[in-house]
Amino acid sequence: MNGTWILVGVVYAIAVHIARRVGARFPWRIAALFYLLVLIFLFRPMTGPYVNVPADFLTNFPPWSSIVHHTPISNFELNDVVMQMVPWAHQVRDAYLTGHFPLWNALSGSGYPLLANAQSSALSPLRILTLPLPLGYAFTAEAAMKMLIAMSFMFGFCRRRWSELPSAIGAVCFGFSSFMIVWLHFPHVTTAAWIPAAILSIDLLIEQPSGRRIAGTAAAWALLLISGHPETAAHTAFVAALFLIWILFVERPVTGRDALRSIGALAVAAVLATILASPFLVPFAEVLHKSKRFQELQARPIPVAYWRDWPAIILLFEPHFLGHLPEDKAVAWPQASAESITSFAGVIGVGAWLGLLLRAIRKKSWRQREMFFILVVPILLGIILAWPGVSTLFHLVFKFAANDRLRLMLCFTSAALTAAIVDTVLVEGPLYLFIGNAATATALLLLSKLVPLSPVMRDLSLLGVLPSLAVILVSLLLSLDRYRLQATCILFVAIIAELWSATRTWNPVLPVDSMFPSTPLIRFVQKGAPSMKYRVVGISGMLFPNTQAMYGLADIRAHDPMAGGRYMGILRGLADYAAEEYFETWSNTETTLLNYLNVKYILVEPGTEIEKTRHRLVYEWKDGRVYENPDVLPRFFPVRNVILEFRHERFVRELLKHTSWSDTAILDRLPVDNDQMRQDFLRAWPLNSPEASMTIVSASDTDYTMHVRAPRYTMIVSSIPFWPGWHVEQNGKTILTRPVNGAFLGYTVPPGEWNVRVYYRPTSFYLALAAAAIAAVVGGLIATERLRLM
Repeated sequence: MNGTWILVGVVYAIAVHIARRVGARFPWRIAALFYLLVLIFLFRPMTGPYVNVPADFLTNFPPWSSIVHHTPISNFELNDVVMQMVPWAHQVRDAYLTGHFPLWNALSGSGYPLLANAQSSALSPLRILTLPLPLGYAFTAEAAMKMLIAMSFMFGFCRRRWSELPSAIGAVCFGFSSFMIVWLHFPHVTTAAWIPAAILSIDLLIEQPSGRRIAGTAAAWALLLISGHPETAAHTAFVAALFLIWILFVERPVTGRDALRSIGALAVAAVLATILASPFLVPFAEVLHKSKRFQELQARPIPVAYWRDWPAIILLFEPHFLGHLPEDKAVAWPQASAESITSFAGVIGVGAWLGLLLRAIRKKSWRQREMFFILVVPILLGIILAWPGVSTLFHLVFKFAANDRLRLMLCFTSAALTAAIVDTVLVEGPLYLFIGNAATATALLLLSKLVPLSPVMRDLSLLGVLPSLAVILVSLLLSLDRYRLQATCILFVAIIAELWSATRTWNPVLPVDSMFPSTPLIRFVQKGAPSMKYRVVGISGMLFPNTQAMYGLADIRAHDPMAGGRYMGILRGLADYAAEEYFETWSNTETTLLNYLNVKYILVEPGTEIEKTRHRLVYEWKDGRVYENPDVLPRFFPVRNVILEFRHERFVRELLKHTSWSDTAILDRLPVDNDQMRQDFLRAWPLNSPEASMTIVSASDTDYTMHVRAPRYTMIVSSIPFWPGWHVEQNGKTILTRPVNGAFLGYTVPPGEWNVRVYYRPTSFYLALAAAAIAAVVGGLIATERLRLM
């Protein structure tokens, strides 16, 4: 039974009840409407044995392609969902369900911090609330909750100024906007769902500082920060800063000492929010500059205004101008991709901008809230389309972000403008809406004539804009004064139909058993290579990185921007690993680096042979072949020799030609405690000299115990990448960890017999967690007025 609709309904009802208890003007009828719309939109995956993630994408790749019935891929645009988001969510859920924090990813890239990967959404409350559901259903539940959060808080924000029905329309425009639906299963939307809450909290706090509002603002921003997409959080902060400036210096609801009091309350809330979010922010900051993403952006910054030609500009305001993607991908513009069409929140928002601008000019209402959204739109467009001035400054500040995704903020402003124009119709009449809609309709029709198109494409453009033209025609009913309320309800239905027509095909509905089916090859490897003992690697397209994590298999490849930059550099340098490509492919089966990286099994496609005979074929069937590496080294082992090279260039050269992984370690620094330690490490020992030995007594992905016998000072190396948070205890006493072989964890032991424990416990996370707990208590005291700061 799929109980997604029950879990979502219960959680939403509890949230609405709490909101009403603390004073929110949120009618049950509006909550019921929002839930009903989400249930209809996601009916099959919320109630039946279905998922709405593009799991069919995997059927084109081995090992699944040979044994799973091939079906046409429903959406190539969303491959990140199954290649990244689902495996990371699986690892996060598995950690929680086994009673651990999701701190370490041992299953990709030989290991790196999982929590620091923001896109795992490891601390998102939505991920935790959906733990009772199976993984596929949990993704649907999270999607439904994102839409409900977005609509509920957008309604609250709009309701501050406009009446109930227009506010509900604005909320639906944002909740079902193209950005929200196209990126529905991405952390982009987990963060975006909280934008109205974050902006609303500032509005409330500036109006009337109070303990409850300080705590609410801190909670809203903390939830936004931990949801999993720092770029979206940064863009939200930018628009929020503009909003704050507008309120304080244009609307000016408070002045003098009251304004200073409001700013002080906002500063307190900002500090609390940062501390509450620190269990994510601290590990993220600790890892960021060491990551693959950061190092790549140093060399190749994100291109500015990638989509800024005429087709792309048209798609900013009409995503289905040429067909309904992804169904009509073959005949649509090449620019019509998931990145470029995500700024649409209904055609009325486009016309509303012009209509409300004309209203402001006519009435000289320059200080009203509508004017803020009118002014923000050209600022956002200037950044997206790289207009001189504002774009240059913005990209200088946010140079590491994909700033084309400010399309999200166009959705937010467009939804607010829609609520504003509909409210204006109900209060003042339809004049401004008609003017704006007439101009929009004329522009759409002219574009289909003026833009050079083939006859087929021109016909598609006319068909594509029919839903929007229908909304514009329905808006004519608002001229009926006597039935204006009823006409507004009809318009509401037309807007929903228009939005759904633009986004309904983006998240395919598939049988639940299509989610990562197992194969005989996968079961063979699971049995022979448990993650805490051995790793695997797939050649070419075999079992792409991250997907193997669904089966508990540890891979040396990584498809993650937060993977270790030094580690990925070593793979590129020593094995020609194409780490800069989207689908990273391993091809070198003879490098001795595989031995060092603890690779037991090499997986290849059906019929593929490895030319050399060093590896032994141990499995063959139609889903692939498995070769066993007879020279695989354990996860930890002692080495006889140490090469010390302080000079960076020479160190890199030594590392790139290194092959003797089993007996030699290369270091660029080696602090020593005494002369004997120096001599033991740097002396060339004869082959018949006594060797150190090690036995791994127990092992898990983050905790190893081992017994070491060392005749002299000995270096112990591992194939675990060196990251802050790893600790070593020797007979119960903490000793220093050391980076070895360029990017890996190592430690030294003196002569003797030792019990050693190596474990991952990032102190920074636990300190941040303690600080967040204290901040939560302080926030609670402030909310209940037991602690007064103002």
